[in-house]
Amino acid sequence: MAFFLEHFVRTAIILLLTISLCYADIQSVATKFTEMKSVVTSYVTLQDISKIKCVEKCNKERQNNRCTLAAYDKRTKTCYLSDDDPMNVLDTEDKMTGVFFYEPCVTGISTFLFEQNIKSSLKLK
Repeated sequence: MAFFLEHFVRTAIILLLTISLCYADIQSVATKFTEMKSVVTSYVTLQDISKIKCVEKCNKERQNNRCTLAAYDKRTKTCYLSDDDPMNVLDTEDKMTGVFFYEPCVTGISTFLFEQNIKSSLKLK
C-alpha cells in the first residue's frame, strides 16, 4: 500500500511541475531568435520598438490566438507581428533582420519530467 501511495504522490508532483513549467513556457518572453529570416505577411507593423517589446507584444497577441511569429529589423527597430505558419518564413541575406520562433510547451525540462513520469509508470508493471 505504501508503495502505491508513494508512486501516486510522486506522479502528482511530476504532473504539477510539468503543468507549471508549460504555463511558464507559454508566458515567457524568451523565444528563439533566428537571424536572416523574415515573415511573408504581417498584420501589424510597430516602429521604433525594442526587440523585447516586440516579443512582449506578440506574447500578448498569442493569448488571443493571433501572433504566431514576430519578425524584427534591428537597423530600423521595426517589429512585424504575423500569423504566418512558422514553416513558411523567408530566408534573407540581411543579418539585421530575424524572426522570433515560439517552441512547443513540452520542451527542455518539461520533456525531462514527462519522460521521468513515463519511466516511473513502467516500473510498476
